[in-house]
Amino acid sequence: MKRYIYLLLGALLFAACDSTYVGLEYHTITFTKTTFVVDYDSATISIDKPTYNSHKGDITDFDFGIEYRVLGDDSAAWHRITEPTDVDGTTYTYVINDLDAETGYELRTWAIDLDGKTWYGSTMSFTTKKPEPVPEPVVSITCNVEIETKGIMATVALKDVAYLVDDEPQAIESVTLEYARKRSDVEWITVDMTDRESVTLPDEANSYLDEKSRYIYRVTITPEDKSLEPKTTEEQEFETKYAEVTAEISKPDVAIVGDNVKVEVESVEVWFDGVERPDYYNLEYYVYYREPGGEKYHWPNKVEVELTNGGISLSLALASFKSGTEYEFAGAVVAGAEKKVKLSEIATITIPKEETPTPPTPPTPPISGDADTSALAGTWHLTQWRGTEPSFDVYISITDDGIVTLWQRLESREWELYYSTVGYDNSIISGQYSDGTAWSAAYSVAIDGDTMTWTDITDTSDVSVYTRSELPEDIATTEQTATRSASTERFL
Repeated sequence: MKRYIYLLLGALLFAACDSTYVGLEYHTITFTKTTFVVDYDSATISIDKPTYNSHKGDITDFDFGIEYRVLGDDSAAWHRITEPTDVDGTTYTYVINDLDAETGYELRTWAIDLDGKTWYGSTMSFTTKKPEPVPEPVVSITCNVEIETKGIMATVALKDVAYLVDDEPQAIESVTLEYARKRSDVEWITVDMTDRESVTLPDEANSYLDEKSRYIYRVTITPEDKSLEPKTTEEQEFETKYAEVTAEISKPDVAIVGDNVKVEVESVEVWFDGVERPDYYNLEYYVYYREPGGEKYHWPNKVEVELTNGGISLSLALASFKSGTEYEFAGAVVAGAEKKVKLSEIATITIPKEETPTPPTPPTPPISGDADTSALAGTWHLTQWRGTEPSFDVYISITDDGIVTLWQRLESREWELYYSTVGYDNSIISGQYSDGTAWSAAYSVAIDGDTMTWTDITDTSDVSVYTRSELPEDIATTEQTATRSASTERFL
């Protein structure tokens, strides 16, 4: 009897450790080692398989696993996991995903005995980690640029073009080249190079480059992935050279035409780096001339001219050349920033010798007139004409018997001399020059002391006021040589 009581007490103690004893039947499930590996959103739980002892012996085929819930919420349901992620001998591993970062969880092991009862191991806890910041991807581009410059053009080649994210090449949507003259007011010109390995600037309708000038450029690469931003290289520089200038200039046609030497250059064509640019601002056209014997580019005489209909021409006064002397002529262009001189073939012409001109014969004065002009006799100087001081010079001398001598300087620096005979009646005077030409008008004459006023009888606004005066010395010395010049204009 005492032995039975001991056995019963032992069974009760065992039941206090979650074992079941029904008569001689019993079940004992023992939970042992549990380990945790925790991340910010997951936990990896490893347990040793529980041991199951019963009155039937050791049980190996039974259901067990783990379950978990948020720590501190006793009303929350437990999330049970029945299938392990991995099994290594008696070690079972479970991975819990989609956990909240920096959150505490409680966990326990469970098992079900043959009678359907659930056994639980001790409740343990773990806390997920704070997530580490996700590193930004390293974005970079590569682009090797090779530039070959001329004077007004430059060839740009792109090699090894790539858009990289963490060193992985990305699909590229577009590649653009931008360039600009390096100065304070930068104006970028954009060239699409998406499907081009090289391009010669200027591209399409853009302006040619300037000679011997510094430019800046940059390349922008745009990926197809719209979540990635386009990236641009740092600004780089290149410098243009002097342009290679070539020209074709026709040999001048030189001839004496009237009182001029006329020079005609039929065709002038100039190329800069192989491009014809007649409107280039660095382009000047000239006619050169000299006496023979000079060096190729030494021309003491040159006249700048305009390009007209593809050629140039010039007229020079014959009087500016030495008579009887040979001259050389060349068409010339001064082109480009380097001021390159390009010459045509040389044409020559000899200026003919001047013949000694026959001195003009002074006009012969009339012997006498037949009018009584004693009231007007004397020498008079024109001091007012049409109400103002005249811009020209006129003197008249009137004899007692109706002879008028006219000295005038209307369009020439030389005095012109004319003689007339006149009629004078009732204060009206009219005349005729000694060559038979009549005066242009008849005049009403009024005298007041040393002032004499003539008024055109048909045009009363034509009023000439004369004042008594002596002839200037230069008239007295030229009276015998003064002529009726080429001018047909006469004051009277």
